[in-house]
Amino acid sequence: MILKKRIPNARGKRCMESMGWLIAAGKDEGEITLLHPFSGVQIQLPHPNTTKGYNCQLTADPWTFFHETVLSASPSKTSDYVLMVIEANNKYLSFWRPGDLRWTRIMKEDNPALHRDVVYFNGKFYAVQWLVHVLVRDVTGADPMAQKVARLPLDQIGDEVESLGSLFVVARHGGLSKSRIPMTPIPNDYEVYDDEVLGSDEQLTFETRYFRVYKLDIAAGKLTETKELGDRAIFLGANASLSVQASQFPGIKPNCIYFTDDRYDIYGYYQSE
Repeated sequence: MILKKRIPNARGKRCMESMGWLIAAGKDEGEITLLHPFSGVQIQLPHPNTTKGYNCQLTADPWTFFHETVLSASPSKTSDYVLMVIEANNKYLSFWRPGDLRWTRIMKEDNPALHRDVVYFNGKFYAVQWLVHVLVRDVTGADPMAQKVARLPLDQIGDEVESLGSLFVVARHGGLSKSRIPMTPIPNDYEVYDDEVLGSDEQLTFETRYFRVYKLDIAAGKLTETKELGDRAIFLGANASLSVQASQFPGIKPNCIYFTDDRYDIYGYYQSE
């Protein structure tokens, strides 16, 4: 079903989704709100400049300061919820609770940054760091803590997804290749590659080539690779990952991964053709 609806308060903003709410970031000043797309209810969030070291961590545009957003519960149902975000150039984890006047960053002496994905599962936030660990983040106390749960193979960069009561890490493998197709005109504010690297009729193509899926055993601290998702279908994209029970949605195939091919920022880690 497709519903066409105007959402005036989302106009001109970058929107991320969690629990049916939009996290809407303004393009010019970076102001950010929680917005319910149907009721129109808005909840003002602290400005990104309330995060630690904001001026040293600026992204290219104010509205891209937050990379990913995940709610622990829907604000439509309770006022006892946490909004977790991956933020800034170094991809720290920060969170906000209703009533807070600023974002609280989760710091940890052993590599606190470079978070790739985060998901809320069984009352806790689980995060994946680039090339390193799966961690559990506990934000219930006054001093937010982080604990390592498992370690990814060294050549993996993963997304995290909760599915039918289990937690999975999906590692995406991609690469760079040169495509001999007509060059699309490039805007003046984009980086242009030297013709010595790319010929005038070539351009770089970033592409996903395959996935590896790991099931997380939290108690044992172990990731086990699997090729069987059963009736699950996993969706990966720019914001939070999710899964559905395929048999409940006509047209969705079981044991499949649906994705947007947008992870160009990690493909440079792999060999070019």
